[in-house]
Amino acid sequence: MKLESGIQLTDEQFKDMVLLLLSELLDRHYQNKHTDHEYYDSADVKQLLKISDRTLQRLRKSDEIPHIRIGKKIFYPKSFFTEASKNLRKD
Repeated sequence: MKLESGIQLTDEQFKDMVLLLLSELLDRHYQNKHTDHEYYDSADVKQLLKISDRTLQRLRKSDEIPHIRIGKKIFYPKSFFTEASKNLRKD
């Protein structure tokens, strides 16, 4: 792909650039919302569930916890934890 500036990028470089931009946009969005985050990051989930890095990794790998990866960051939908919490209260 050739940019307007005349710089030629490989497909891999273009993909990396897009992922970096998306990651930065999500980071800024996440930082700007102080009270109502749509997603938790890994640190939030570990603190919320009181689990280790390895336990969180196992939960992701076994698909017990939904997640999305943008660049190198992993995010978890807040709605999953809200619903799980409601279900625990019902039992």
